Amino acid sequence: MNVRGEVTDVGDVRSVSTQYGERDVLDVHVRPNEGSDDDVRPGDPEASVRVTLWGKWTETADYLDPGMELWVTDADEDEWNGETNYATSKQSYVVVEPDFLVDVTNIRSFVQCPRMYYLNKLSGLPLKYPVTKGTIVHEVFGDLLRGRSLDDAVAERVDDAGLELGLLGRDRDEVEADVRANAAAIEGWLKQGHFSSDGGTPDADLVGDAESDPAEDDWQAGDDWRSEYTLISETFGIKGRCDAIRRGMPVELKTGKNTNRDPRFHDKVQAACYALMLEDRGVDVDTGTLLYTKNAAVDRSEASGDLSPAKEFSISKGFLEFVVRERNHLAAIEARGDPPTGFEADAKCEYCFEQDTCMVVSGRLDQESKAGQLGTPIPGGERAYFRELYDAVEAERREVHDEYRKLWEQTPAERADDDRAVVDLEPAGREELPDGRWQLTATRPTAAASKIRQGDRVLASDGDPVKGTAEMARVETLSPDRVVVTADEPVDLRRLDVYPSELSVDRMLTALHDALLKGDERRKDVLFDRATPEFRDEDHAVIENNDAQNAAVNRSLNAEDFALVHGPPGTGKTYTIATLIREFVERGDRVLLAAFTNRAVDNALEALREQGYSDIVRVGTSNGIREDMQDLRLNQSGNPAECARALQTADVVAATTATCGSRVMREQEFDVVLVDEASQLTEPDTLAAINHGDRFVLVGDHEQLPPVVRSGGRLGTSLFERLVDTHPEAAVMLDQQYRMSQRIQAFSSESFYDGQLRPATGEVAGQTLADLGVETGGAVRDGVSFHDVPGTGDAHVDPAEAERVGDVVREYVDAGLDPADVGVIAPFRAQIAEIGRHVPEGVAVDTVDRFQGSSKEVIAVSFVATGSLDGPIFEDHRRVNVALTRAKKSLVLVGDERALRSEPLYDRMVDWATLG
Repeated sequence: MNVRGEVTDVGDVRSVSTQYGERDVLDVHVRPNEGSDDDVRPGDPEASVRVTLWGKWTETADYLDPGMELWVTDADEDEWNGETNYATSKQSYVVVEPDFLVDVTNIRSFVQCPRMYYLNKLSGLPLKYPVTKGTIVHEVFGDLLRGRSLDDAVAERVDDAGLELGLLGRDRDEVEADVRANAAAIEGWLKQGHFSSDGGTPDADLVGDAESDPAEDDWQAGDDWRSEYTLISETFGIKGRCDAIRRGMPVELKTGKNTNRDPRFHDKVQAACYALMLEDRGVDVDTGTLLYTKNAAVDRSEASGDLSPAKEFSISKGFLEFVVRERNHLAAIEARGDPPTGFEADAKCEYCFEQDTCMVVSGRLDQESKAGQLGTPIPGGERAYFRELYDAVEAERREVHDEYRKLWEQTPAERADDDRAVVDLEPAGREELPDGRWQLTATRPTAAASKIRQGDRVLASDGDPVKGTAEMARVETLSPDRVVVTADEPVDLRRLDVYPSELSVDRMLTALHDALLKGDERRKDVLFDRATPEFRDEDHAVIENNDAQNAAVNRSLNAEDFALVHGPPGTGKTYTIATLIREFVERGDRVLLAAFTNRAVDNALEALREQGYSDIVRVGTSNGIREDMQDLRLNQSGNPAECARALQTADVVAATTATCGSRVMREQEFDVVLVDEASQLTEPDTLAAINHGDRFVLVGDHEQLPPVVRSGGRLGTSLFERLVDTHPEAAVMLDQQYRMSQRIQAFSSESFYDGQLRPATGEVAGQTLADLGVETGGAVRDGVSFHDVPGTGDAHVDPAEAERVGDVVREYVDAGLDPADVGVIAPFRAQIAEIGRHVPEGVAVDTVDRFQGSSKEVIAVSFVATGSLDGPIFEDHRRVNVALTRAKKSLVLVGDERALRSEPLYDRMVDWATLG
């Protein structure tokens, strides 16, 4: 019997006499929800049931609060005084806040010390040699399991880490020798013959002589091995990637040494987490293996103890229960929102290598800590700011966890309807690649809409991403009838799912930590309104034909602290950015160019090249960077010194703000940081970029798309918007637009920019379709037009509206307009797919978000308006502003007039669109 629901009351732990002696017991009252078995839920949805926790599960009382969710599996049921009660059995697990998915590595660090877990959250993964070497050794481990030779694997993986090693000042040959010494332990262990029953055999092609010793030849893992295995448990609220699974048993790699006979306790905890997740899949796990690779590199004449790299240990039910209780404690602390103090565990601070860091962070943030405090607290306003944004980031993390939960809560059809999965794939082939990875191909029954795009990291599965076989994969091809992905291990490819990532929230916390605890005091004074930004009084005549652009350049060049450039649609902010960068470099500044999207970064670099400047290093992945910018991409593999020199000596470095928070960028320093799309960034995301520079320039438009967040709240206000409000003297608005005709731009100018936006020239204001050789007539019109299509009851798709859009667009194409010059904006993926069936090939159909930063000669907007106006395009008036400002010569609005007129802004919009 499973009991799950909200805790309404937590009793006191008491001791009772049983036939087995004295035992602790705790009564908890729970209001059952849908997660409980049907028989558990009482008729009254507000009623609670009593659940009795026995033995060690009573420790839950230390951190369980009313309002938290509790899940008790395999509970016993009994009747007492006419009431049905439940109690833990020998098979039971008790899980607190099961929807909060805790990463395995976090449980490991929490067991070491709760305070260390918190510090790791704040400081992120540093660029240190042990971290980089550990990554390399783990990759070599996977390569060896896939049958690659040790020498080839080591050489390639060290080559891949060239940039990190170069920034660390490491010599390639020394690193190769170090990695080979560690990896030799793996290879030797695999060759010992322990796993012949696993199907693991020497590569027959490499053995050659039948009399040769198989242990001396390359070993090939059999089908009972899987490397880098992705696991998620809906029961225990745990997720992670196990280094390897061997016959259903977890194998974890550690690049340190351990001369004791048993594995380290926190390492056993990590392996036991994977055992729990495997048990949730019905696998009976009783053994785990820790492989300490540095043991093989230890000089046996200088060390004593057990130097064998492989340490096996038994995994008992009692140990698994302990791990669940530790996971519960962590989840409860996160639910409460208070930082851990370290008193929650028995860790000895005097032996901790993080003791000084812990004391400094505790002192600066004025937090209670078992280690004590060191240093003067930062000002109260900064501490309040830290807490406000920390809570906002954690709220965003919980939204990410909700996305994980949908993997098992939603049916495949629901996932597909929610645009989060491509389902019903039919496996069509698999091919092992030269590097040991796999290329998997499947056919698609339909070209259903999806948020998955080519180049995305996804969860590829056999149809069940939680209980079945699933692998992290990269989408190589996603066509209407075919899917191709690459993955570390093969899988029957039947489904792709959007896989949520906590990387962005992790980097937000790190940026917040760096800004407040490592940031310059002057920077913090102006950010927290304790000082006003200062500017030099110099005149720079840079742009002669646009006063606003020249004023923006002047304000930025004269800024001692920061400047803000407000760029409404079509006002030439990309040209202004390029001009600014060139001017900064000419006066000797080193510049970091950052933006929310790869597209914005590459657009700015294109403009910079057009101005004759090309001494640029572009940091990013090959699939994220535009084809014509690939020659600027920093090669992060190869000779370490050369890779590092290329980055460190570049006058202009360009990257997305997400990349700015990466290990390779985190320690880079610049004179100026220029951030485009700043109004689309959360405040911590902007900090991730500006933390790198002495001064910064933010370019954006807070009247267009806001920051992309799920949780809303504080993260919904960008640093750009906050500084425009608090320091308007630092901002210059570009007021001449080069995109839209006068007729099209009028509504946006009046509604969003106080009538200040105007066409830059008469040619821009008076442009018409005739300029393209297109004759008007019928639905083909210059300026703005409106087509009334009564709405339907379906909130996500309107076939009639899609058909009308298709008819109108076809008229434009038949009149001579190139399909590539037409774009259609719709709020839902289902409507996008529906419209795609009606418009000519070559017409771009996408969401507002995808059209941000681009334009077309003709734009059609499908509102899919219902009586409540609850679609994504109506969530924020700024989204409508984006939709209405993408067209140059003709803007076509299609929707239900009665529904649109139900709100004042859209009522005025329809009036404007229906003028003569």
